[in-house]
Amino acid sequence: MKKIHIVLLLLSVGAISGMTVFVQNLTTYETFDSATKKKDQFVVVKVKLDKDSPIEYDELKDPNRTVFYAIDHSGQRKKVIYKEAKPTDIERSEGIDLNGYMRGDHFECTKLQMKCPSKYQDGQEGVQKPSGTTEYKY
Repeated sequence: MKKIHIVLLLLSVGAISGMTVFVQNLTTYETFDSATKKKDQFVVVKVKLDKDSPIEYDELKDPNRTVFYAIDHSGQRKKVIYKEAKPTDIERSEGIDLNGYMRGDHFECTKLQMKCPSKYQDGQEGVQKPSGTTEYKY
């Protein structure tokens, strides 16, 4: 075998094993019910904050613990324990992606990603066209 064939073979094996690792790390969105079935497995749950329940956060007693309730897209409500400081403007978020594990009756969140309210929504107050501008129609 020529050296070029050996190099190409090694590159092919590396590419295949790299793709295998990548595919195994892909996650799908779960509900709280399906996450309960995948006990002790890392899952991502797309939720909205339950604004009727208070957010428990005491920066003096335990600054690395935030507890709140969330509702998934199927309507199920669960307690979420986030082991970090309370995220800024969590109350204003339109949606939250919770990364973590189901632990009995609550979701243990290791990372969360908030969807911020869009500044481009129609009918938003406070957005005015500058006076003296010309609208062009194409």
